[in-house]
Amino acid sequence: MKKIPLLCILLFSFHSTANDTHINQIPDFTQTHVKGYNTGNGQQFCAPVAASNSLIWLSGQTIEQNSLILKLASREYMNTHLKNGTGTSGFLKGIDKISRELFGHYSKLEYQGWRKHPPSFSTGVTIPRLEWIKDSIGRESAVWLNIGWYKYDKDSMSYIRKGGHWVTVVGYNHGKLIIHDPAPRAGQDFSNEYVSVHHLVKGRLIGKKSGLPTSAVGYLSLGEGMHIKGSVGFSVVDGVVRLIL
Repeated sequence: MKKIPLLCILLFSFHSTANDTHINQIPDFTQTHVKGYNTGNGQQFCAPVAASNSLIWLSGQTIEQNSLILKLASREYMNTHLKNGTGTSGFLKGIDKISRELFGHYSKLEYQGWRKHPPSFSTGVTIPRLEWIKDSIGRESAVWLNIGWYKYDKDSMSYIRKGGHWVTVVGYNHGKLIIHDPAPRAGQDFSNEYVSVHHLVKGRLIGKKSGLPTSAVGYLSLGEGMHIKGSVGFSVVDGVVRLIL
């Protein structure tokens, strides 16, 4: 893994409080294990898979996970695209619809981040806050990260966005977020990934998505323990979705 330059990040000082009670109870489905017609072998199914991990657990594991993933990916829910994956708006709309079906109602469905999203789910916070993520971990809540893959250009001090990914946050301990990563590069078997978190302190995020460019200062970067895609070098938390029942 490419090391993060010290001039670009600042290691965050974490509270020692642990929240990892349920990490072994929440599923860790691999997206390429999805079975069904027109799924593209699950290559772009990280969003419905990450969401299904939490929803299966919250619902008491009474639902067959593959069926739930296919439903979430469908046009009526997240509208997952076989080339472009799932956008933030689609993710939120899908969570809203499926949560009403599974639970009848929910208390909150909120978003922090720079990605375009429906105003009804907005917190007005464009830089995701670590404390907000940690506070979202609980027995009657779920939290998902939308990670951007970035390549760093030292001449312009810019992080160039090359793609994205969704993961399930399942806990926090020893200054690290604990995630379940749907990507096959994270392994084919159940695994709790302990991921270090840093704050970016310089530069800017650039790319073709609406909301960019923007200052990189304050954004969370996931380091050791994160299975970063290819040779991009950096994973930045573009956004966070949390559901509270």
